[in-house]
Order: sequence, then C-alpha cells, then structure tokens
Amino acid sequence: MMRRIVTYIMAAAIVAGLAGCRQFDVDEILLEQEAVSLTIKGEPVFVYDENKCQLACNWNRNEFRAMTDDMSDYFILRAHQQLSDLGQEFTADLIYTTASNVREETGLTFTIEKIQNGSGLIWLWCSSKKIGVVVRML
Repeated sequence: MMRRIVTYIMAAAIVAGLAGCRQFDVDEILLEQEAVSLTIKGEPVFVYDENKCQLACNWNRNEFRAMTDDMSDYFILRAHQQLSDLGQEFTADLIYTTASNVREETGLTFTIEKIQNGSGLIWLWCSSKKIGVVVRML
C-alpha cells in the first residue's frame, strides 16, 4: 500500500514537471528589468526602446503610457490612486497589445517593489496574474 502511494506521488510530480508548471518570481521576472516594460508570466510583452518608442504620463490621473512610434504596440496603466511609497499596494487597470489583439485587465492589485529616484523608474508587481510593469515618472 505504501509503495503504491509513493508511486502515485512520484508520477504526479513527473506529470506536473512535464506539463510545464513554472513558478514565476518577482525577482526573476521584474526586478532584473532595467527599462520601462511589461512582462506577463515571464514573457516580455513590451520593452521600451528610446529610438522607437514614446512615453507619456499624467500623474494627476495616475496614468502611464508606453508606445511604439507607430502605435502598433503599447501598454497603458491606470492606477486607482497615486503611486508613492515602496511596498504600497494599489489597484489598477492595464490595457496592452499582443500579436493579434488588444487586451484589458481591470482591478489588478499591484505592489510597488522598487523605486529608483535617479531614473524615475518604478517597478510594479501583480502577484495574482504574475504581471510585472516598470514605469518611469516623467
């Protein structure tokens, strides 16, 4: 009986490994980014390139935008409150482009994971959806 239980546990572990169960970590996905970006479950969706992109923000409306010059790719983050302190949790809506359409995620809970005063960069993490966003205060 014990051998059967051990066999089932080992089989389940192997199946889970083969099925691609990946753990996504804020350090791995988000904090390594050094540019304005949007990363979802470890995959970069948008990475700012100063030669091809533009940034815009309206801190009175708590809105940040990053887009390519031709607007073919972009993301918009609308926070429901002002971003201020490290560790702050806040709710936001996110609109972004994919290869085939525009996606919208509403009511996401983000945490401010890192603030770099010199560059104005702010690293944001949504643990429930494994979404990392780096924005720049302009």
